[in-house]
Amino acid sequence: MSPRLPDPARTRLALAAAVLALLAARPAGAIDFASVTPRLDASGRIGVTLRLDDPLEDRVEQSLERGMPATLEIHAELWRKRTAWFDRVERSIDATVRLRHDVWAQAWILERAGVPPWSAGSVDSLERALMRPISLTFPDSERLPAGATYFVVLTVTVKPISVEDAEEVEGWLSGEVRGHGGGGFGALAALPRALFDAVRNIAGLGDSRARAVSAEFSPSDLVRR
Repeated sequence: MSPRLPDPARTRLALAAAVLALLAARPAGAIDFASVTPRLDASGRIGVTLRLDDPLEDRVEQSLERGMPATLEIHAELWRKRTAWFDRVERSIDATVRLRHDVWAQAWILERAGVPPWSAGSVDSLERALMRPISLTFPDSERLPAGATYFVVLTVTVKPISVEDAEEVEGWLSGEVRGHGGGGFGALAALPRALFDAVRNIAGLGDSRARAVSAEFSPSDLVRR
């Protein structure tokens, strides 16, 4: 007969099993790349134009509808092929798009640094905007060897909420809406990041990720755009 675990140990074991079951049951992220096309700009810099497919899962849309912000992050790396040696990352670039729902104005807002905010009347319009072509250009890539062979590695991540987001919301609540006790997002923001991530995932608000690798190319093969 196996020894009986103390009550606290059994509780922790049951909780761990429940967490694993919930995470295993969570559907895989639907976000993906519809296309990845390397290109050259007018200055001879290497870039990439990408299109996303189904960037917002249902659970992310529901999270936005409740007024919780989301962030879409794109990370692009330009790799150079090297014979008899490891391939090397030559350039990289990041782009961040912030998504939020202005509940009072019933507006769905897309914000990106250096670009005026874009507003839509529905979450479907917001998703269609995210599915439009997005162009990124690698800085100083016109200085790279023109006869070399390259490829682009892309990673996209949708983060429905972060600790920083929760702190922002808590700051707004504490300054504008008082008298509701000490709970709210502050309790989440005070949690260790790993525990916060676990709670967020159990609630169905975990990050979604997709990765794509372009075909190999030489700059001389690309069409200037």
